[in-house]
Parts: sequence; C-alpha cells; structure tokens
Amino acid sequence: MPAPELKHVLVLEPDRPFALRLLRALSRIGNYDISMVPTLKEACLELVQNDQDLAFIPITEGAKIIRSLRAVQPNLRLILVTPSGDDEIPVTYSGNVQGVLIKSLVDVELETLVENVARQPMVPQRRETAVAPNLGHSFDTALLIATLQEARLGRLLQTVVFARGSKLLAYWGELNEREAAAVALHVGNGWVGNSMPSRLQFIHLPARAGDLLLFTHIVADSFLVTIVALPEAPLTEVRQQARRMAKKLTAVVEGRVLAQTGLLGNGFGAGQRPSFVIVWRPEEPLPTHLHIPLRRAISRLAVANACVLTHVQVQADLIQLVVTVPPGRDASWAAYLFKNGSEQTIHHEFELHGGLWETGFYATESAEPLSDAELGLFLDSSSETAA
Repeated sequence: MPAPELKHVLVLEPDRPFALRLLRALSRIGNYDISMVPTLKEACLELVQNDQDLAFIPITEGAKIIRSLRAVQPNLRLILVTPSGDDEIPVTYSGNVQGVLIKSLVDVELETLVENVARQPMVPQRRETAVAPNLGHSFDTALLIATLQEARLGRLLQTVVFARGSKLLAYWGELNEREAAAVALHVGNGWVGNSMPSRLQFIHLPARAGDLLLFTHIVADSFLVTIVALPEAPLTEVRQQARRMAKKLTAVVEGRVLAQTGLLGNGFGAGQRPSFVIVWRPEEPLPTHLHIPLRRAISRLAVANACVLTHVQVQADLIQLVVTVPPGRDASWAAYLFKNGSEQTIHHEFELHGGLWETGFYATESAEPLSDAELGLFLDSSSETAA
C-alpha cells in the first residue's frame, strides 16, 4: 500500500476522460482525498486553499507548471503524465519531478509508482551557495569546485558528487543540483553501517532514461565522493576515478595547501583570481519580466563555476557584469559561460527559441563597472570588441 502520508492528491489534467480514469485508479489503490482540475490557474488556486501531498501534471503545457505549482507549495511531490513511452521528456523536467506515468499503463504501474514517490525525500530548493551551511567545516568554494572539475568526465562518467553523509556539499557534471542532491541522499542513507571504503549502487532519477551507476568512496570521517556513470561504464575506470577524487578531496577536508601538493592542475592551483567587467547586448530589447530570472540565472552560474559576482546590471539594452574568476580563467571563458549559460537557462525556463544575445561582447580586466560615459560609447559602437 502507498505510504500513509500521501493523502491529498491533485490531478491537473485537461483530458477529462483520462482524469476520471486516473481518479478511479487512485481510488482502487488507496483512500485519497482527490481534487481534479483542468487548468493551471485552478490548480494554483487549489494549492492556495489546501496543501497537497502529490500532484499529477501533464507534459503538454511545459515546465511552467512546475514553476507555478512549486511557487505556491515548494514541497509538492509531482508525477509527470506522458501520453506514451515513446514521447521524449524535455531535460528541464530532470530532477524536478518525482515520477513519470505513461497514460496507457495507469492501471498497471500506478500503485508501484505512488509507493516509490512516497518514499522519496523532497530535496530542498536550490541554495545560493555551493557548500552546505553549518557543517562544522569551512571550505573555499572556489577551491572545492576546482577540485571537482579535475574529474575526468564524459559520456560514460557524467558527474562527481561530494557530500557529508546525505548532505550535498558540491557537485560537477551533467546532473543538475536537485539530481545531485538526490544522489547524495541515496548514497548517504545507504552508507550507514557500511564497513568497506567504497560501495557500488544504482539509482533511477525521474525524467531520465534508465538507471545510473553510483560508485562511492569515503574521503574522511563522514565525507563521501560519488562518481555517477552510465551502467556500461568500465567499472575499473569508475573505481580509479573515485579513488583519485577521494585523495584530492581528502587534502581539502584536512586543510592542506593544495598548491604545494600539486593536486590542482589545469590552471586551478594557487594564484591571483582576476576580475573582469563584461558587457553584451540583447538582439531585441530585453522584456522586463526576464530581468529578475536573468539575474538569478547569472548568480547560479557564478556559484556553480567558482566565480564571485560583485556587480550585475540588467537593462533592456545591455547586460554588464563585474566578476572575479578562478585562477587560469580569462575574460573569454567568463563571457562564454555567462552569455551562453544564461541564454540556455532562459530558453528552458520560458520555452523561448532563437538567439537571445547579439554576437560578441566587450570585456576588460577591472574590478569596477564601466562608467555611464564608457557604456554610452559601447552602446553607440557599431561593432563589438572581444577581449
């Protein structure tokens, strides 16, 4: 039977015949208080009036459903309903739903699916730092992420996750933060009582095809590093990579100076962290409703890539950043990161298409933003100059 805490269920489904079919199937497997609505607006109103434990949502309206429902109730569990198993699930759903239901299999898989969703702990919303607070250790965020960036990732070895117990500290690779946090929870909860230095597990993340292989190695005390890989990855390579990263992270945990041990290569060792002012322009005047989401996207990119933002200016006709980057990184790297990364984020969140930014950018090494006069020259210029 489903976990008893899932009592209130919201069904957001414009297809009324299927909504009634789902309601009957839910009634057969448990005693649920079910609310059935056809539109997103009605679903949000229902959440305002009554908290729900679980909601079924259609794939047809895009990821805006997730943003809207979670804005009202952040801890709401979500099951994505898709017409058939052949439909491709957009990557924006990865890590943001707790399960996927194929309509034709509602009478076969619903009970097992609901049980699995009930057992999943809800991962908190994205934090503004890459290191979890109040852990009794103070890490240099840039140093920690730079260490993770040394993992040799690719198609088979996809992500490296660093955690203390079940609490995510930092990650690097293909998974998003919710997925990395889910990996940390899965590994940490299963580590209790483990007497071996390493462990092999598998996990299925909602909205991703197939299982993922997890190879975890202890770093020090309760610190764990996990390599997330496809099941066909050579186990010897996965094991070697986990042990290699555990050795490097041990130096971080123990507070040793990495520049002296030579553990940080690829330009991420000790050295000055340069600051750049970077300016670029949108192809069309940037709508006001995109200003705040763009700021947030830029801030998240900075945290995830060991950068420090000291100034962010978002206007209809220009974007200006002052950013301190990790040692070994230059203005071109930073401009590419923030221009392309923010464009991809806005495309995914708002389902936009086409280019958002003009080609090129202006950048110079500086810890201060450009003056109004300098910005005027930039706006008046008919050609952009890349540093």
